[in-house]
Amino acid sequence: MRVVIVDPDLKAGRKLAASVEQVHPSADVLLYAESQEAITGIVEHSPDVTFVAPKVGALDGPTFLAKAHQASASPKYVGMVDQPDLDASVRWVDAGAQLVVARPVDKLGVRTALSHTDGGIG
Repeated sequence: MRVVIVDPDLKAGRKLAASVEQVHPSADVLLYAESQEAITGIVEHSPDVTFVAPKVGALDGPTFLAKAHQASASPKYVGMVDQPDLDASVRWVDAGAQLVVARPVDKLGVRTALSHTDGGIG
């Protein structure tokens, strides 16, 4: 299973990567901080799951996700919010997210994101 994390906060991204690796030790986790680099990585590496931070560079998360989704619709996109917010969740889903989770993403959020994906957990 390949997982991409798009988060300009590298400390938060590494923490999420460690959580993913705890839940799925054989996961190949890639971390991107910049929007264009992330889109290129998503297209080139075809991840099973992509976590997207609430803000990626100058773009808000849903706007970035919409661009990423146009480039590659194949991963399961997961939008992250700092606080639960119905309006933000609707924007994420409209942009192509299959799941929206609050940061920091707990083990249940990681398990839910990885479930029902190729090579993931059931």
